[in-house]
Amino acid sequence: MTYAPDQTPEGEPPARVTHALSAAVSRETEDWVPDDDAVGGRPDSDFLGASGKAAAAQRAPAGSHAGQGTVTGAARPGGAAAPGPGRSAMTPAEAALAALRGVGGREWPRPRSCRMITIANQKGGVGKTTSAVNLAACLALHGARVLVVDLDPQGNASTALDVEHRAGTASVYNVLIEDQPLASIVRAVAGIPGLSCVPATIDLAGAEIELVPLVAREARLSRAFADYDVSNLDYILIDCPPSLGLLTVNALVAAAEVLIPIQCEYYALEGLEQLLRTIDLVKSHLNPSLYVSTILLTMYDGRTRLASQVAEEVREHFGDVVLSSVIPRSVRVSEAPSYGQSVITYDPGSSGAQAYLEAAREVADRAAELGQAG
Repeated sequence: MTYAPDQTPEGEPPARVTHALSAAVSRETEDWVPDDDAVGGRPDSDFLGASGKAAAAQRAPAGSHAGQGTVTGAARPGGAAAPGPGRSAMTPAEAALAALRGVGGREWPRPRSCRMITIANQKGGVGKTTSAVNLAACLALHGARVLVVDLDPQGNASTALDVEHRAGTASVYNVLIEDQPLASIVRAVAGIPGLSCVPATIDLAGAEIELVPLVAREARLSRAFADYDVSNLDYILIDCPPSLGLLTVNALVAAAEVLIPIQCEYYALEGLEQLLRTIDLVKSHLNPSLYVSTILLTMYDGRTRLASQVAEEVREHFGDVVLSSVIPRSVRVSEAPSYGQSVITYDPGSSGAQAYLEAAREVADRAAELGQAG
C-alpha cells in the first residue's frame, strides 16, 4: 500500500526515503545487468524479436538512458509521465501504450471464447506471479479483457496490481470455503482498462486444511466459475502457489490450459517431472480437457552457459509448446511491484517489458493458430 508523505504510519520510512532507497538499489544493480537493457552484455535488440528491435530503436532519443524509458510523453520508472512542452501528463497505461505504439502495428487476435490459463510450478521463485501480472497487463493494454485470479496466500499478484488484500478483505478464500459468489469479489485494476483481479488474503493459508472435509474439494474453484459470467472476458489467468496442494489442484481442475514458467537454472528442471505427473493425474480423473499449452523460460542470464543449456534442453524436450520469447533477468521487473504496477506501465522501454510484450503476443497468436480466434 502506498502512503502520502503526510500519511506515513509510525515506524515506516517516509515515501521519499523509500523511493530514494529503491533508486539506489537500481543504480547498484544496473552494473550487474548493464542499463537493464542488455542481457549478458548483448543489447536487447539481439535478444528480442523483430518488434523488440523496433521498440528499442524508438523508445529513447539520442543521448538519453535507454533503460529509463524517458521519451517525451512516455512512462518513466514509477509510472510518472514525461509530458514534454505543451503536453499534459498521461496515466501509466496511456504512457505504456505511447511507448509501445510502434511495436507491431497490427491488432492482436482475440479468442472466440474465454481462455482460462493456470500458471503453475511447485518450485518457488520461477516467475509465476510476475508472468501472470505482466502477461495480463500486456493483453489488456492491447484490447483484451483479462481477469487475474490470485490463488497464492502471499497475495503477490494482488500487490503488483495494487488491489486491496489486507486480512479480512473479501477474497478468493471466501469463494472457496464459504461459497461466496465470485462476481462479488472481482476488483477492477486502476489505470488499466479491461484488467480485473480476484484478490488473495493471508486467510487463504489455511484453506488447504479447511478444504479437506468439503464435498468436491478439488472442484470448488471450477464450480465458482460455472456460476460466473465469463462471456465478457477473453482471458482468465490463475496464479498458483508454489506447491501441488489443493489450491493448485483446484486451479488445474478449473482451467483448460496450463502455462509453466521455467527458470533457466538446473534446479528448475528437477521438479518438472512431478508437476507434469500431477497434471496427467488431474487430466485422467478430474479434467479431461486439461493440457500444457505454454512453457515460458524466465530469468534468463545470457552471460552463463548454463542458462543457454537449460533453454536448449527444454526446447528439445517440449518443442513448439515453448514460447520463442525468453524473459531476461531485469531490475525493472523486480522494482515494478513495489510501486503497485506491472513492468509494462512502470517502464515500458525496459528489456523485461519488451520481453513480456513479445511473450503476450505469442500467447494471443496461439489462439489464432488453434482456430480459437474471433
